[in-house]
Amino acid sequence: MEFEKHPLPYKHSNHAPMDAETESKYISRFPPRVSKYVAVSKDACIECHIDLFGIDKIGKVAGGMNAHTADFTALCAPEALPERIGLCSYFIEYAFVHDDVSVDAEQGAETCLERNEALSKVLGSERFADLQAIMEGGLKRKQCRAKIWSVLREIDQDYLGRCQRTFKQWYETGQQMRDQSFPTLANYLAVRALDCGANWVVRMMGWASGVELTEEEELETGPVTYLAFVVLAVTNDIWSWEKEKSATRQSGESLPLINAVQMVMQMQQVDEETAKHMVRNIIHENEEQYCLLRDEYLKRPNTSHAVKRWFQILESSMAGNALWSIHAPRYHLDVRNPYTYPSEVPSVFKELQIMQSKSNSGKTEKTQLQDGILERLDEAVLWKPYEYITSLPSKGFRQHLIDALQTWFDVPRGSLEAISGVASLLHEASLMLDDIQDGSPLRRGRPAAHELFGVGQTINSACFCINNALCLVQKISPCAVLIFSEQMAQLYTGQAHDISWAGHKTIPSEKDYFKMVDGKTGALFVLLFRLMQSEATQNRNLDMRHFMNKLGRFFQIRDDYQNLVSQEYTSQRGFCQDLDEGKPSFPFIRACHDLQDSTVLIEWFRMLRNGVGASVEAKRYILSQIRSSGSLDYTEELLSHLFHELEDMVREMESVTGQKNWILRNIMVKMQVEEGSAFQKKESTFSEVLRVWGKYQETAWRSSLN
Repeated sequence: MEFEKHPLPYKHSNHAPMDAETESKYISRFPPRVSKYVAVSKDACIECHIDLFGIDKIGKVAGGMNAHTADFTALCAPEALPERIGLCSYFIEYAFVHDDVSVDAEQGAETCLERNEALSKVLGSERFADLQAIMEGGLKRKQCRAKIWSVLREIDQDYLGRCQRTFKQWYETGQQMRDQSFPTLANYLAVRALDCGANWVVRMMGWASGVELTEEEELETGPVTYLAFVVLAVTNDIWSWEKEKSATRQSGESLPLINAVQMVMQMQQVDEETAKHMVRNIIHENEEQYCLLRDEYLKRPNTSHAVKRWFQILESSMAGNALWSIHAPRYHLDVRNPYTYPSEVPSVFKELQIMQSKSNSGKTEKTQLQDGILERLDEAVLWKPYEYITSLPSKGFRQHLIDALQTWFDVPRGSLEAISGVASLLHEASLMLDDIQDGSPLRRGRPAAHELFGVGQTINSACFCINNALCLVQKISPCAVLIFSEQMAQLYTGQAHDISWAGHKTIPSEKDYFKMVDGKTGALFVLLFRLMQSEATQNRNLDMRHFMNKLGRFFQIRDDYQNLVSQEYTSQRGFCQDLDEGKPSFPFIRACHDLQDSTVLIEWFRMLRNGVGASVEAKRYILSQIRSSGSLDYTEELLSHLFHELEDMVREMESVTGQKNWILRNIMVKMQVEEGSAFQKKESTFSEVLRVWGKYQETAWRSSLN
């Protein structure tokens, strides 16, 4: 077999051997290679399986591991650097497992509680499904994903956001593709090129190989890249055909069969064997067109070295995929799982800083629960303000925090659902009441609930939510009710001081401000921790109260800071809205205490009338005074200090529990660095993929690139 040769040398790989039988099934024109670091890649695959299923179930799901030459990454990214191939392999193995419909079908999973109407409203269908997935193994998937982001953040933080975007695009394209019909094969191929994961997988392989294109280079090479992605996707379709056909049959046709073979059979009205032959021709035609466009591109005098290496990566991925597919257990059920259960498997990431630990100890309590909520006649009107505010864009911080706590406490499903419901009810009720008490017209860039439903109805709905939260807690135990009562008293007390200071134009000391925050913000975090702890089946002595209070302080001070400086907050709630409310936020308090002459700030603060607000010009001047006092710089330093304290506490708790909490780490980093994005209506991921890659497709099949 004669192969296309690439002009650039190979540094980190060798020729991949093929016996006569394998060569007879090999369908690519590019020579396959295998990484010199295949052992690292294999260990990363195994580590991923251990993290997901345990050390005794390596290979439970047939991912990218191979019984013949090497795993998927070692073959498709043979030029990956030794320090990056481990993460690349771990992530791609995770994606293979994520893509498998049977990944979390654990035997003997706890039966889901009967879904009563109120709890369904509180949690919503997505959170119910999320919690079900968590109890069936999804928490381990979430932990793995958080581990991936944490490792990538340490290795290359600049690449993290780009990788997350392309991974999200792949996931959303796959979800939306299942509901689509394709009028032409060209439409199918334009989307399938992304649905197969090529855009994030191959770009991550490029990153692992030390190659990233500029935005301009990505656009210019888009048509060439598209052709390679089609080859990868259709090669997958050919080899996965029997598996997908069987899965659809076993589902009673409820699982759609979306495959190039099926598309050709339907559109061309041909039998299965003819369709397979035509699909193989699609691979050969796209490879041939790829070479024509690549050669035309390489003739350009200004072609960068990065683009040349990108073409090398594309060709290696096409070749590696073609070879891997021939013997992959994922496609061949007769291939025996070759992996044994090692007695000890050191992490391939063991040298990274995030894998280091400290130590600490703690305390706890007890509890147990089942779902249940009182029924009321004509409750629909009571739920409307709640349903409205939960429909607004949100980052879901408290629900992610519950998932992080679940990693350590392993709370039974019924308890987990109820506590998740309590979190949602109390948080949204507090937002409704906060907006009334602060006179805020906006919430998350939309009208506040009381602006639509009126003050009276919104207060009534908020009280109804708090009552329903109590009903959920009562089903846990008398101890849980006591926890609820204690923490709610602290929350109301903190809120009372905040309202009093604003109403009486009092500027508190920093110490009093922190006490207020521990009640207003920290009390809800502590409540969730104590409820989870009371239901814990493990680590019942882990005391996280101090951590939760610190987290509350960080959360509130960060909110105060961003209210004054963040463009996102301006678009969501208005310019310097805390100043309109006459609320003494932390930067304002610090400025009043730091300025040699704070008369202007204090007099302006005292003359503010509740509900009237301040002019934009006045707020700009007050903000300039706060800035000139050094208060904003001090607030930044304090946030940094609090964040590092929280990091140390997480490491100590990880040492005590013997378990890394990647979800909690991920939450914290997002709090630290995420500026957020405007919540504007966007086109669906599917439509975006069809638009962008459809253009690449059109350009790829012109006579030249021009």
